[in-house]
Amino acid sequence: MIALVVLTAQMRSPDGRRIGWIGTAVEAVLAPPTAVLSRVSGFFADVWSFITEIGTLRTENQRLNAEVARLREENARLRPDAQENSRLRTLLGFKQQLPYRSLAARIVGRDPSQWFSTVLVDRGASEGVSRDDPVITSDGVVGHVVETAGSWARVLLVSDSRSAVSAVVDRSREVGVVVGQGQTLLRITYLSRDADVQPGDLVVSSGLGPIYPRGLPVGTVVAVSHTTMFQDAVLKPASDLGHLEDVLIVLRGGTTAR
Repeated sequence: MIALVVLTAQMRSPDGRRIGWIGTAVEAVLAPPTAVLSRVSGFFADVWSFITEIGTLRTENQRLNAEVARLREENARLRPDAQENSRLRTLLGFKQQLPYRSLAARIVGRDPSQWFSTVLVDRGASEGVSRDDPVITSDGVVGHVVETAGSWARVLLVSDSRSAVSAVVDRSREVGVVVGQGQTLLRITYLSRDADVQPGDLVVSSGLGPIYPRGLPVGTVVAVSHTTMFQDAVLKPASDLGHLEDVLIVLRGGTTAR
């Protein structure tokens, strides 16, 4: 109705382009609500744009989270392979430096109730492994073969209480016998009471026994104690006996490395 009145007044006006006083009045009445509606409309447009942007960001965030999860899963899958490759490269490099024939083997069995006693490896008599062959890693002595069959062998670890290794303190050349204690640490016994032995000293095989070649790391001194006649020292094994995976079996049949 208001628009009709304005239109009629405009048609009657001498200058059709001017809306006259009625149009001016109507315009004055309608302008504020129009401005408010314009602002409200702009506000809701901004809100809708914000909501749409949030939805887009949420979708992108979900995509990125899925990609991160995939990459983490892939990394977790590849990490063991990378660690194994690094470990085998180190073992191969050490094998090539040995002046003895040796054979790489993998740990395939272990008794949970006697973790530091024996392990099974996947090499046996059919590949030249025999009783009393030393078993080592690139870090040092692991143990020696006590039983062998066609495709497997049982290794007695140096941490077993039945194990004994003739050894020498590398720095002072003090001689003793490293024995296992059925647990994580070893002990070197029969050191003279005034022997020069200190924490941090490296203990290596002396080569005097029938099994281990000379100079293989056996362990590192962590504590020293005295008895009435002798001196003992506690050793941390050179090889990580609790986490063995790959080892070298030293074949005593020759001195040519392979």
